[in-house]
Amino acid sequence: MIRLLHLAAIAGLIASAIYAYSIKYDTLYQAEQVAKLKTRLRKERDAIAVLRAEWQLLTRPDRLQGAVDKYLTLEPIGTGHLGRLADLPAKADRGDEIARKLEALGLGATATPAAKERQAATTGAAAGRAEEPRITGSTSTRTPTAKR
Repeated sequence: MIRLLHLAAIAGLIASAIYAYSIKYDTLYQAEQVAKLKTRLRKERDAIAVLRAEWQLLTRPDRLQGAVDKYLTLEPIGTGHLGRLADLPAKADRGDEIARKLEALGLGATATPAAKERQAATTGAAAGRAEEPRITGSTSTRTPTAKR
């Protein structure tokens, strides 16, 4: 019985020694990997620094001005290049989009003032009343009121 206990203790000792060595060598392997990654990271940072220096060298104003003079035919900006306010297109009338969507869904009864004005304009135009001309830039529709 004691021999069996001694054999179990020796087997446990050997197993724990094997486990300790495997942990040790795994730790050494991981440390080597960390060292390799640090070296690679330092090389990448150096490469980034070189690329930044090259970029600054290539984007020097005197070098760019020489390239512009050599390859491009540019002229200074004058007042002829500027547009006038009258050249811009007029803004499209968007109207009351929410009321339009509600009407499309069949929910025609709205409480918005623009929808009521549009409904009055539609019925007024049908009765033979003409709409007054709109002012440029106005987004609301107006209908003339007839005095009786």
